[in-house]
Amino acid sequence: MKKYLKLITLLFVSLATQAQKSEVDLQTRTSVSLNLNLKKGWQIGTEYRVKFNENSSNYRGSYLYLEVDKKLNKYLSAGVAYRFGSVEGDNFHRFSGNIEGKYKFDKFTFSLRETYQSQKQTFIGDDEGTAENYLRTRLGVKYAITKKLDFGISTEPFMHKNDGVFETDFWRNRAGLSYEYMKNKSVNLYYIWQPDVNKKYPDTKNIIGINFIFGIKTK
Repeated sequence: MKKYLKLITLLFVSLATQAQKSEVDLQTRTSVSLNLNLKKGWQIGTEYRVKFNENSSNYRGSYLYLEVDKKLNKYLSAGVAYRFGSVEGDNFHRFSGNIEGKYKFDKFTFSLRETYQSQKQTFIGDDEGTAENYLRTRLGVKYAITKKLDFGISTEPFMHKNDGVFETDFWRNRAGLSYEYMKNKSVNLYYIWQPDVNKKYPDTKNIIGINFIFGIKTK
C-alpha cells in the first residue's frame, strides 16, 4: 500500500512540476485585410497584422501578407502566399503554396486545405538566414446563421520537417464569427486555442483577434 501511495505522490509531483514549467499566454491580434476579386476566379489579398503577447502586455511584432488565389473549379482552388514579419528586431520571410477543397451543403460549407510553407529568418549581419519547413492540414466547417453572419470552426496541425520527417509542433484550433455590416465590408472576431505537442513542457496560447475585411469586385 505504501508503494502505491508513493507512486501516486510522485505522479502528482511530476504533473505539478510540468505545469509550473509550462506556460499559458493570452495573446491578442488586430488586422486589416483587402481582397481584390478579379475575373475568371482570380483573387489577390493583402493583410497587415499586429500581435501582442505576454498576456497582451508586450508588442511582439507586425506582419504583412500577400496572397494570390485561383479558383480551379466549383470545389477546388489553389494559391501562393508571402508573409513578411518584423518580430522583436528580427525579420522573417515566409513563402507558401496551398490547395483547398470546399463543399457546400445547405447552410454548411466544409473545407479541407493543404499548405506547405518555408520560413526564413534573417539577422543583422546574416544575409543567408535559416529556413524551416512546415506542412499544415486544416479541416473546417462554416455555418451561415444569416445572409450576413457566419460561424466557423477549424483545426490545423503544424508539422515541422525534422531530418526529413514531419513532426507535429502544435495544433491551431479556431472558432470565429464573421459579420458583413456593409456590402463588401465585414469584420471577423475569433478565438484560437493553440497547444504545443511532442514537448516535455508544452506551452499553450489563447489568442483573441479581430480582422476588418474590405473587398473590391472588378466588373
